[in-house]
Amino acid sequence: MAAKNKLLTVLSEAEQYALYGLPDFDEAQRLEYLALSETELELAASRPGLHSQVYCILQIGYFKAKHSFFRFDWNEVEDDCTFVLSRYFNGNAFERKPITNHEHYTHRGRIAELFGYRLWTSDFLPQLALQVSSIVRRDVSPGFIAAELLLWLNEHKIIRPGYTTLQELISETLSAERRRLGGLLAEILDDDAKAKLDQLLVRDDTLSQLAALKQDAKNFGWRQMARQREKRTMLEPLHRIAKVLLPKLDVSQQNLLYYASLANFYTVHDLRNLKPEHTYLYLLCYAWQRYRQFTDNLVDAMAFHMKQLEDESSAVAKQSFTAVQGRRQETQRVGRLLLLYVDDTVADATPFGDVRQRAYKIMPKDALQDTGQRMSIKPTSKLAIHWQAVDGIAERIRRHLRPLYAALDFSSVTTDSPWLAALVWTQGVFAKQQRLSQRPLNECPPTTLPKRLQQYLLIFDTDGKSTSLHADRYEFWLYRQIRKRLKSGEIYIDDSLQHRHFSDELVSMED
Repeated sequence: MAAKNKLLTVLSEAEQYALYGLPDFDEAQRLEYLALSETELELAASRPGLHSQVYCILQIGYFKAKHSFFRFDWNEVEDDCTFVLSRYFNGNAFERKPITNHEHYTHRGRIAELFGYRLWTSDFLPQLALQVSSIVRRDVSPGFIAAELLLWLNEHKIIRPGYTTLQELISETLSAERRRLGGLLAEILDDDAKAKLDQLLVRDDTLSQLAALKQDAKNFGWRQMARQREKRTMLEPLHRIAKVLLPKLDVSQQNLLYYASLANFYTVHDLRNLKPEHTYLYLLCYAWQRYRQFTDNLVDAMAFHMKQLEDESSAVAKQSFTAVQGRRQETQRVGRLLLLYVDDTVADATPFGDVRQRAYKIMPKDALQDTGQRMSIKPTSKLAIHWQAVDGIAERIRRHLRPLYAALDFSSVTTDSPWLAALVWTQGVFAKQQRLSQRPLNECPPTTLPKRLQQYLLIFDTDGKSTSLHADRYEFWLYRQIRKRLKSGEIYIDDSLQHRHFSDELVSMED
């Protein structure tokens, strides 16, 4: 039984076979790889003896398929050998002689030279080690490192080393990276930061803070979102520390997410028993990522409630507007009433009481009185009805949306964004337990009050002069505009995974 390789697994068994396993050609692949050019045939023909020439042709075909060389017995390549003999040596008697080491290595050198490749030697190790140390800063996943190394080797036309060499090199580099990060953390983590990180692993009753932080909200209900805000607030000091320290570690975002996942993977007991610097690294990355996940959860909840409230207010407004339109169908009977005044069959001397009785036959007195009063008032517009519907959801706006907007820190690509200024202003007013309508109107950024909506967003006195904000409507209007600009990218959230500024996703020009 072959001994198992106990080194770090950097490639799956399928990947190992794809790179290092002897090719297993089908008929189409034999035609593709074992059909040689004149130059390739000349190389094979230069070898002494039929067995060596067949072996050389097979090595050329296998090299074209996998850019590697193989040691094999004749019984392992019977179908390929039959194909080569029938194509190039038809009728020749073939004796399966063994290939000497000298002949095997001569084939390797000649074939590599033919295709412009260099054979692997230990002289390439320093170059490869330099590549690994650079790759590991981007992604510490062994499979990714191996794939990048193999790509580099292929680009430089260097035949890849054995799998064990890759394992040892990647293992050593990953260990060196862990030592580097551990040393940096030992230098830059102060006692206060360590104490805050250790606090996550202190058991409180039967549940640690870390375990509690791992639990996501089940829905966007008020209580669930309140807990999400509490957890986010609890992580805020650690997130602040992580934002300062993690850039000093020179850790890519991919690696940061990987280290954060380890805090999820390990139990609290496991984390206590790891090397302290490793535990601190995983917890710092976890705090950075989890805080931002909570931010995204709050944004998702904000979008959910905003859409729900918008849909509901629109539905109520549509229903009310339809009802108004329905009442306007009474105009047919009103038209008949008006025709009484120009009806020539009604003499001028007819008592008004008789005319009134004829009118009541067209429309009952109560209905006539109600319709007359309604028609004497300016008809309500569709937009006005919509804002009246917003009045009906004001309490839910305060309950569901206000806490979410107050918890999130927005930024804008626009300098001095009036919408962010308005949000900061409203947050300050609410923090003082005041209403927007109680504040002087000149405190509100004027550009957030478009002329076409001022009649709905402002309150006017009897002289038609605006006196204050229509508080509930303006709050809903502001939240809707912030959400709209967040979707377009004009407004963003720094401490977020999904809603950051686009430039945060890019590598710096220096790198």
